[in-house]
Amino acid sequence: MDMNTFGMNVVASDKTFYQGRGVSITLPAKDGGITILAHHADMMVAIVPGEIKIETEGGEKMTAVCGGGFAQVINNRVTVLVESIERPEDIDVKRAQEALERAQEQLRQKQSLQEYYISKQALSRAMARMKATRDRGI
Repeated sequence: MDMNTFGMNVVASDKTFYQGRGVSITLPAKDGGITILAHHADMMVAIVPGEIKIETEGGEKMTAVCGGGFAQVINNRVTVLVESIERPEDIDVKRAQEALERAQEQLRQKQSLQEYYISKQALSRAMARMKATRDRGI
């Protein structure tokens, strides 16, 4: 077992996205991205909708768009639990654009505070999805 890797388990409500050993994982947190490497101090971090970047033990680099959730680092193991996760190539651009427009429209309308936060989260997620497809040139 390589000293510069750590156990990684990235799970969404509907599937396991990645399980294995990794060199690094970058997560979207409230204050910006946080990168976790081997032997990181134990911690919990809240994840906001955005991009997760993983480098596996074999050197493969993966990018995915996630919904909100949290990550836990304990004993050189990272567990990431998010509402949703998808690779940019799996995002339906037309559907993402429609979701973006729907979220923007909902924010324009008067809403209760709770509805406002739900719409704001939907908007963040839609924008992250559109950015991921742009970055890939889709």
